[in-house]
Amino acid sequence: MLGRIAVALETDEVTAVARALYEHQLWGPQAVPRKVSVDVRSVPPSTDWIDRHAGEGRSVGAFFDADARYYLIMHSGEHVNAAFDFDGGPAELVEFLSKLPFRVASFETRYDEWRTHGVSYRGAPSFGGHHFRHGWACAFRGSGHRRLVSRRWLQQDCWKLYRGPNDTTLVQFHDLDLDAAAALEQAKPAHRRMGISDEGGFLQEPYVYRGDMNGFYDEQRRVLEIVVLGRTVAPVEMRDACAARQNQILGPDRPIDNVAFVFLDPAEARVHLPRLWLYGLECWTILDEVKTRLDGDEPPAGTGV
Repeated sequence: MLGRIAVALETDEVTAVARALYEHQLWGPQAVPRKVSVDVRSVPPSTDWIDRHAGEGRSVGAFFDADARYYLIMHSGEHVNAAFDFDGGPAELVEFLSKLPFRVASFETRYDEWRTHGVSYRGAPSFGGHHFRHGWACAFRGSGHRRLVSRRWLQQDCWKLYRGPNDTTLVQFHDLDLDAAAALEQAKPAHRRMGISDEGGFLQEPYVYRGDMNGFYDEQRRVLEIVVLGRTVAPVEMRDACAARQNQILGPDRPIDNVAFVFLDPAEARVHLPRLWLYGLECWTILDEVKTRLDGDEPPAGTGV
């Protein structure tokens, strides 16, 4: 059983998500909040507080205990934050989440030591906005998977996946029975891979490009080709390429179905192939004077899949 969890849900249906959570009786049958606030202004608590106050301020929140550890908050920007006890494990949680119209979810750490930096964890990655800094898990549903460089990004051995209905994925960053220090050491690589970091595969909105996307546009294949010789393609450049594909940076007249890195040196191509595959990018080289594509549907050796 997970017990208390705190989750931030990114959605374009804030009121619907909040109502679904409240009607699920996560805070008890017909629970009347101890306190309801609209921004910093207190209003009378009631069971119909969502219908009464939705949209009245930047944030509308209900708090169900004296210490405000259990809450349900609607943020006008596209987020719902909630903390409640959950009677089930990760498999049951992904099933529960699948019924909510969210895109991306983040979960707060389960350890007080992480919050107070007692195990020297500073600056944990996050998804930005009203999301929590990475804790024990995150989740995606439907179009939320488009915030990743590629769905292949999920196929890494630094986390555990739970799949649910309605195209819902829960990503668990560490074993739940570890102490704070051990959990942190296990989670750190996964946090970096999933966060807004140099090696992360999450596409923040609005996306901030780190370099210029200069290349040759193949109109027939609708592919942007970038020629590489004598240099290493950094993970941030691969992520930029994925953002260019996602955001269609060449405009509607030159649609981008993918970005291809063309290595004139076959050895350089093979070194880059495992990483490019995870980003869903094409990897080409010259073999016997013939331009040859190296990536395919199956993961190459070295991807950590």
